[in-house]
Amino acid sequence: MQQYSDKETLIKELRRYIDLRMRHVRLSIVEKITFILAMTAFASLAMLLIGFAICYFSNSFVLLLQFYVNSVCANALVAVALIAVVILIYWQRKRWLLDPISRIITRTMIDNEEEP
Repeated sequence: MQQYSDKETLIKELRRYIDLRMRHVRLSIVEKITFILAMTAFASLAMLLIGFAICYFSNSFVLLLQFYVNSVCANALVAVALIAVVILIYWQRKRWLLDPISRIITRTMIDNEEEP
């Protein structure tokens, strides 16, 4: 009878351990998804604010250039400069955008640390 009780206790403890591990995995996934969503929201807000700042700076630059060239040329120069910046960002998108994003997601999703 004692052996049966030990096996029963072992099975109960094993089920409890598996349940706790599953809860831990679920909590870990929720934590990581929350971090990624928070970083996405922050990046979106930052990009929006940077876009507004670029609009204001380019308008200020146009007003400054109007003292030296006419209005049409000033707007054209600023437009060419912005297009050049967009082309540069597109040309370097892997190094400046894709690699850092993939590093952050990899670091978030794959933990190398041993958990207690």
